[in-house]
Amino acid sequence: MKKYTDFFLTNNKNGFTLIELMITMLISGFVIAAIYSSYKVQQESYTTQEAVAEMQQNNRAAIALLTSDIRMAGFSPIAGGFGFVNGTFDNGAGQSEAVTTDASNIAFTADLGGTVDSDGDGILDYNGTIDRACQDINGDGNTDMSEMEQIAYRLNGTNLQRYSTTTGIIEWHSAVENIEDIEFSYLDDTNVVTAIPADIRAVQVSILARASRVDRNFVNTLLYCPASNPLNSATGLCTNPAPATSWGPYNDNLRRRLLITTIQCRNIGL
Repeated sequence: MKKYTDFFLTNNKNGFTLIELMITMLISGFVIAAIYSSYKVQQESYTTQEAVAEMQQNNRAAIALLTSDIRMAGFSPIAGGFGFVNGTFDNGAGQSEAVTTDASNIAFTADLGGTVDSDGDGILDYNGTIDRACQDINGDGNTDMSEMEQIAYRLNGTNLQRYSTTTGIIEWHSAVENIEDIEFSYLDDTNVVTAIPADIRAVQVSILARASRVDRNFVNTLLYCPASNPLNSATGLCTNPAPATSWGPYNDNLRRRLLITTIQCRNIGL
């Protein structure tokens, strides 16, 4: 028994040497570094895609709102006198707001409904006049901006705002955030640019959205060309030099996305 015990004690050499431990730590370090590198790449890709999706969503939201409203510009089943405006909007209670239809702003009117439900269907009938304050035109029990007959948009900082008097006073409500810049270009019935509100038949809208967060691994050196000054593919520059409108390069860490679309004014010039 003694010999067996001595043999067991003297031959029990299980364990790791210092060299083995160092090799294990080195290999583990390589594995951890590879995992972290893969995680970092995927995280950066996710952040980039999230920023792109956010910009596309903001652009689409802005275009959807503008398209819905601009298509109704000048609408009136029973009277004329509705359309694009350079002048003032008022709330019918002594408050007024200067509005313009130009490269940075757009304003127009439409006869969306009247003040009397003559047929008892719960919907206010057309009256051929501009209703100054917001009303429940569609009879859904809510008074909202979509029922304004005086419609205007402007860019305030990075917020695209819509004119409203839903609370009884003149206000500008933020419709879409993180809009870097916007341009309205107006076309007549021959697709020639015009500055005369009565001649407008289509509106080219250029919207430059931006990400809400910086990307330290990205520097924005791009030049953005709106509809009035399109990109020259041969030079990589906007077609017309300054002072024609162009946006950028910003040389910052914010991603941006430009969207240009043409909206037909369906209810003008009929």
